[in-house]
Amino acid sequence: MTSADEFALSLYIPILLLLTVVEIVLGAYESSDGMWNKQLAAGKLLLNMAWTSTLFPLLLDIHLFTFMIDSLYEGRPDVASPLSGDGIKWFSIALVFLLFLVNTIDVYQSFRRAENSAHEKEIS
Repeated sequence: MTSADEFALSLYIPILLLLTVVEIVLGAYESSDGMWNKQLAAGKLLLNMAWTSTLFPLLLDIHLFTFMIDSLYEGRPDVASPLSGDGIKWFSIALVFLLFLVNTIDVYQSFRRAENSAHEKEIS
């Protein structure tokens, strides 16, 4: 691993841990309060944007991504890496597309749930 890869990982890991903690806190607040409002939906949007802006460069950095995949198979010469060459590029692009799709659906559902909660609150 080069020093650039080590620097990238030392930069990404704390950010990913922080985003994970924020995601857990937001989920705990959502389940304890029971009501989902537009402020929480906007917070979910910002959180998903942070996840996206952090994971896209990580997944599209082919050298770092290749190192992470190769490290899974380190010390196991009997197992060939399933991804090599152009396959790793297309795999990372597919992961980026999937991440974008999941985040878009999650944000849409958050705002839809906030709209439904506001409507239910007006009826009560």
